[in-house]
Amino acid sequence: MRVADQFAGFGGFSTGADLAGLSVVWAANHNPTAVYVHQTNHPGAIHLCQDLHQANWHDMPQFDLLLAGPSCPGFSSAGQPGRARSAEVRKKHDDMRADPWAVISCVEVTRPPAVIVENVPLIRSWPLLPSWLDAFTRLGYTVTIENLLASRCGAPQRRNRVFFSAVRHGSLDLRNLEDDTETPIGPCIDWDSAGDGKGWLEVGAASDVIKARIAKGRRNHGRRFLTQHVTGHRGVGLDEPIRTITTKAQWNVVDGDRYRSLSKRETARAMGFPDSFVIPADVTKEQAVRGLGNAVPPPMARRLIERIAG
Repeated sequence: MRVADQFAGFGGFSTGADLAGLSVVWAANHNPTAVYVHQTNHPGAIHLCQDLHQANWHDMPQFDLLLAGPSCPGFSSAGQPGRARSAEVRKKHDDMRADPWAVISCVEVTRPPAVIVENVPLIRSWPLLPSWLDAFTRLGYTVTIENLLASRCGAPQRRNRVFFSAVRHGSLDLRNLEDDTETPIGPCIDWDSAGDGKGWLEVGAASDVIKARIAKGRRNHGRRFLTQHVTGHRGVGLDEPIRTITTKAQWNVVDGDRYRSLSKRETARAMGFPDSFVIPADVTKEQAVRGLGNAVPPPMARRLIERIAG
């Protein structure tokens, strides 16, 4: 099967397709850094860097499966405080809330046999969702909706996402895609590495807020664990998944009396990217965390794609 990745970002969906043995032939995103990273990892695909509401879908190569992860901040709970505070943020988010319609416009022109769209669960409360789903029906597709937890699909992160899977012929059974147990974060940490931020820092020299957070984590998990930049955070043990990776560097690794930020590679592992995934050296930590935090965890994508590909 040939795959097109719309709103491709760093390529979580595309990497999942690779792991499933499919060929990514086309990928698009509006962000130049995202396109650069995707092109580095998928050099054989045609790449488009453009506002996808302006794309000419007739120029796409032939493909069998469309993957799409439209922008989620307009729907995400993490974006709501910003929407409440700022009219500018609300406008930006409202523009993003139109992104799912670019999927419909692409499908109307290209009519692929199958489509998978990923987003945050709160998209279910989008007032236009019934109309969006009806558009698939009118184009001849049967849509199956499934919420999946990344940590039960092979990625060491407790990330809940909703997937809309549409096929033109027949129907889908997406039951039993999740494991009974969760994937732990511990194997993702390189304890011998100084990371790619400020390196290891002494807990004794940290602020009172950081000291209190690390002390709480020690009481819960011992000397080695992860902690997030959230007041009162209880820490995450190495035998459990990390919580949702966001688009900001919020996670620290604690090793006894020292701590450091989660590295770019460790962040990629927490998202479920294999170590063969290339993060170019000139991509900054901020850019990498933003791109990875916006990605679809590849193990989740792989399970859905394998089920649809049959």
